[in-house]
Amino acid sequence: MVKVRIFTTKPQYDPTKPLEDAYLNMVTRSNGNKRFFRTLMGVLSIFDREDLKAVYELVMEKYQDEIPEGFDKMLWGDLIIMFNQGDTADFWDEQLNWKIISWKLHSSSGVHTIMTSNGLVIHMLVENRYPLTKEVLSQLLDLKLETEEESTMALELIKFVKQQLEEFEDSDDDDLAKSDHEEAERV
Repeated sequence: MVKVRIFTTKPQYDPTKPLEDAYLNMVTRSNGNKRFFRTLMGVLSIFDREDLKAVYELVMEKYQDEIPEGFDKMLWGDLIIMFNQGDTADFWDEQLNWKIISWKLHSSSGVHTIMTSNGLVIHMLVENRYPLTKEVLSQLLDLKLETEEESTMALELIKFVKQQLEEFEDSDDDDLAKSDHEEAERV
């Protein structure tokens, strides 16, 4: 396990770059190596799960009394959705509008990411069950899971998504049988 320290920095202003490119998060590992990133996507392929948890804890501690702004809010929001999906019920209610265009696995951190046509990026831990709708699960299975290499984790993730979809279908079958039974009792 490596210790990480995270803080937001604003490098020297460069008039050739957009202002939003100036705000970066920096992670310093205990060995002195530094990584700069603007979004969570920037570190998912180089962090392991312990690093990711450490960043989550540091970000939550940093913003325990205030809500961040700008790119900091994006990182904070991504981590909240990933680790505390129960606290984000309103976010998951918007799934009817999602058209998934990409599904990627980051094996080193154990996170899979979906991207929608309107630019929404959702990061999820592979072993967690998120309140995804039947339609979103179907869209995922219609796509090819992108991964750096073939792995057991990728196969297990696909099986997990299939299992969730089957549970929806079984539930639909049970609901149909129940309504048929209730209709027969009324007649």
